[in-house]
Amino acid sequence: MVGLLLSFLGCCFGFAKMLVAQFQNAMEERHANQQRVNEKVEDLERMVNKMNSSMPLVYVLRDDYIRGQTVLEAKMDAVHKTLSDLYKIESAK
Repeated sequence: MVGLLLSFLGCCFGFAKMLVAQFQNAMEERHANQQRVNEKVEDLERMVNKMNSSMPLVYVLRDDYIRGQTVLEAKMDAVHKTLSDLYKIESAK
């Protein structure tokens, strides 16, 4: 009877040990997966920060473009007015 009880307890202890080992393996695997995900997130953050720092060098803001176009159009209008005035003077002669 004692031998049967000891063998039953030994069997229960063996199963408990196996379950704990499986749980530890699963936790280690999850930890490794989380580490990989964290590394990928850090890589993406670096890429986004790099892209944000290079954007002002590559793209023009809408307001800046409009301001530049306004200056160019004002200069062209001034040239047109000057040419019109010269044409009027020449045609009056």
